[in-house]
Amino acid sequence: MASHLLEDWCKGMKIDPKNCILVQGIPEGFDEGTIESTLEEHIAKCVMHGCMFRREEGTYAVLCEFDKEREPLSVPKELEVAGNVWKIVTMGSQSPKTPTSDIGFLKKMSAFLEKEGKSMTDIPGLLGLSPLIPDQGTASSAGVWEKVLEKVLDKAMQPHHDSGAYRKLRLFSGSPTPIPGEEGFEPWLEYTTEMLQEWAVPDVEKRRRLIESLRGPALDVIRTLKLGDPGVSVKDCLEALSHAFGRNESADDIYCKFLSTKQKKGEKVSDYVQRLEKLLQRAVIRGAVAVERMDQARLAQVVRGVQHQDFILLHLRLRERQENPPSYSQLIKEIREEEERQEEVDTAALICPDPKGTL
Repeated sequence: MASHLLEDWCKGMKIDPKNCILVQGIPEGFDEGTIESTLEEHIAKCVMHGCMFRREEGTYAVLCEFDKEREPLSVPKELEVAGNVWKIVTMGSQSPKTPTSDIGFLKKMSAFLEKEGKSMTDIPGLLGLSPLIPDQGTASSAGVWEKVLEKVLDKAMQPHHDSGAYRKLRLFSGSPTPIPGEEGFEPWLEYTTEMLQEWAVPDVEKRRRLIESLRGPALDVIRTLKLGDPGVSVKDCLEALSHAFGRNESADDIYCKFLSTKQKKGEKVSDYVQRLEKLLQRAVIRGAVAVERMDQARLAQVVRGVQHQDFILLHLRLRERQENPPSYSQLIKEIREEEERQEEVDTAALICPDPKGTL
């Protein structure tokens, strides 16, 4: 059994098997650094102690040690890496005080979290509780686990429309030698921010998808950020990337540029709103505008900045809606519909001119 191999290997290396994992199914071509960094990204920092070729499988198995014992339920059973499935084996020891029914329930919950791209270690911090997994064997942690389980189940019952297949983000490395097809940071940031806003999934899943798109120096920036705060938000990740690879602009500079941006002559209102949105997103990333105030700030500037086609503001009653502003998608939809309606009116006027004033 794989667990016996893990135990025997650790005994031969004279290290504690409770601090170790056995990773199987690694194909040829993965070096020690890549393996360690991949496991650090998905679980925690570890050290690889050895490698073994498994003839029956045609793949390699490696032994890795963490700096402390890992809660077995917080370690995923499998990792998908570059199209290959790495199987992870732990000692799987459970406290004898934990009832069998509870173990089964926790395993089911762990499987659900894994499917959603999360792990047990993410849950407490995301729900405003302690960021560490509590000791299941102590009575004092019972209340914490009760709160965790209750909130997890509440979230599990909420539908996430994008929890299945999704369009992956474009790759970005920030390397002096870009990877094939890589675009500059600003276009990548603009596209990525829009996609992250559209996805109706928890922040931890958005962060996972963001990290999935990073390579090289850009990935190193986020790894360093996660060392200080394992539950770092997507907004903070984008802000760190912007500081590392973006334009050297302060929050005040970007916000002033946002407030001074007006509609150009001949520019459609919908095009102006799209241009304004790019500046607003940069202002949010730099911390000049709070995420929860985006809709309000956007509409206020649209009302100030529309210099032409003022009828759209009147028809959509945008000035009167500033206390309860629409979202970006709703606003741009209403404006485009109004522009199309006005174009139809103008076209009809050209085809059938007003009979008044004719000979």
